[in-house]
Amino acid sequence: MLKLHSGEYALGTPPGERSVKQLLEFGIIPIDKPRGPSSHEVSSLVRKLTGAPRTGHSGTLDPNVSGVLPVLLGKACKLARLLTSSRKEYVCEATFQRPVTHDELEGSLLYLQGEIYQTPPLQSAVKKALRTRKVYELKLLEHDGNRALFRAGVQAGTYIRTLVRDAGIIAGVEAHMSDLRRTIAAGIPLEKCVTLQEFSDRLWLWKERGEEKPLRKCLLPPESTVKLRKVIVGDETIRAIRLGSDVAASAIDEIDDGLKEGSLAGVFTGRGELVAIARCLHDAGKVTELAERERVLDIERVF
Repeated sequence: MLKLHSGEYALGTPPGERSVKQLLEFGIIPIDKPRGPSSHEVSSLVRKLTGAPRTGHSGTLDPNVSGVLPVLLGKACKLARLLTSSRKEYVCEATFQRPVTHDELEGSLLYLQGEIYQTPPLQSAVKKALRTRKVYELKLLEHDGNRALFRAGVQAGTYIRTLVRDAGIIAGVEAHMSDLRRTIAAGIPLEKCVTLQEFSDRLWLWKERGEEKPLRKCLLPPESTVKLRKVIVGDETIRAIRLGSDVAASAIDEIDDGLKEGSLAGVFTGRGELVAIARCLHDAGKVTELAERERVLDIERVF
């Protein structure tokens, strides 16, 4: 961090000191979505359970797919697009029309790693246009005859169903995705998720018995999930941001020295609370050379 000034830091509540009520108004619940309901139905159920005015989710899962579904509460819904664009990981079962060899599978998966072209499958509701996506990892976990289990680390928007089809084409045999489970989304691993029943039970313990520890374990503050370079500003600047102002050079107390022109930054209070997402208009290293009133941050979302 590049320190420019020292400000007053009375505003904001550190993430670790928020009440359960505050976390239900601005937090993330990592749900282990079951097969059956849609992502929208899971989000709606969480809204009914919590009484939150608004809920959303990061990264849609098809009804027949299970795994990590971050459900966003209240003001955290403004982070949906940002979290949806993060890397995803899955464990997939693929079924082939005939038995395939280990070498055939390894060769197909190796060929599909890196930057690839994809067209969304017919089951998808998005436009069927050719696009590129990055496949970071395809690792074969188990193989038995005509079935294979593999782990996929991919760029957001990559269709695993299409990857399986293409793996079959490369191996010279028809293939389809027979099961899929998401294991990481928005940087949240499956191990940190709770089922809908577990969440409902923890919520009941808090409401009826005042036991908040189990509920706190599955209420994540957005600051623990959003991976953005930081800009720290003082209390007067926070008040101005809430009134619609952008941030000038003289208003910045600290800035991540890795920030580049055009990239997104998280604007934080001195006490560690995320208050806004902004677009950086200059490289961090040039801020000290700018006039005091020169705009550095273009505020896009305020929390």
